[in-house]
Amino acid sequence: MSTLRYTISSALFLFLAVVSLNAAEAKDTLKVATDTLKVATDTLKIATDTLKIATDTLKVATDTLQQKNEKIGAVHLDSTMVISRDSVRQVPKLKSPVYQGAYVNVDIFNPIASLFNGGRFEFVVSFDVSLWQRLFPVVEYGMMFMNHEFSNSHYKSDGFFFRFGANYNFLNFKPDRKKDHTFGVGVRYGLSNVNYTVSNALLENLYWKERTYMTNEKRNVNVGWFEFVVGVRVQVYKSFFMGVNVKVRAFPHFYKKEIDYPAFIPGFGQYNTNTATFGFEYILSYQIPYKKKQNIVNKISK
Repeated sequence: MSTLRYTISSALFLFLAVVSLNAAEAKDTLKVATDTLKVATDTLKIATDTLKIATDTLKVATDTLQQKNEKIGAVHLDSTMVISRDSVRQVPKLKSPVYQGAYVNVDIFNPIASLFNGGRFEFVVSFDVSLWQRLFPVVEYGMMFMNHEFSNSHYKSDGFFFRFGANYNFLNFKPDRKKDHTFGVGVRYGLSNVNYTVSNALLENLYWKERTYMTNEKRNVNVGWFEFVVGVRVQVYKSFFMGVNVKVRAFPHFYKKEIDYPAFIPGFGQYNTNTATFGFEYILSYQIPYKKKQNIVNKISK
């Protein structure tokens, strides 16, 4: 019995010794693992810092390379930008010169229409100048001859006229344009000097049932009026242009009060105190050759 008790006690002591030994080994193993994990964390932190330093270095290198490329581009592209110690020259800008050509214009519509309008012939030439390709001051000169038989009289007149004004162009005015097409509106002031006579004018007295034929002496009057114009001019070939003008003429006024007035006014048309007249012109134009220049303006900012 005592031997059995001794054997059990020995086995229990041996078990406890083994358990204590395993616990100590486990504790040592856990400590080693903890130290290893700490070393790994420190190593990761060092690697992160190194990566951040490398990223910053790469960014600095990229910025430096970009600055060098910009500097090289500025040196080679003189017309775009010149970088120096004192100033920076920006992109040159093109400025349109004031004078951009002059035009001689001839209306061919009215001379052709004269063949069909009962003995009235009218001829018009004009001259205009392009300023900035926007404003076109113009002067017009024309003549009219008329020999017409009305139902109750014979009317004969001749005269000349001037028209002064300007057009404003809304199309194609950039300095680098390839064609000189225009579309504009304008105003004119017309001034006409006309001589006219009326012969064989029938005067009827219905009460006495009498007829009298009258011929007045040659009269001379000066007339003024205003015009509003819409026109298009297209460059057909080099210096040759074609165009169309539509005109509204109104507000006729005589510089001296007259007993009677002409039936037709050169440059204005048929006279009526309460009615405006319309005009149409088909224009052939020639642009007087000139050297097209473009002024370069460099704005310098310091």
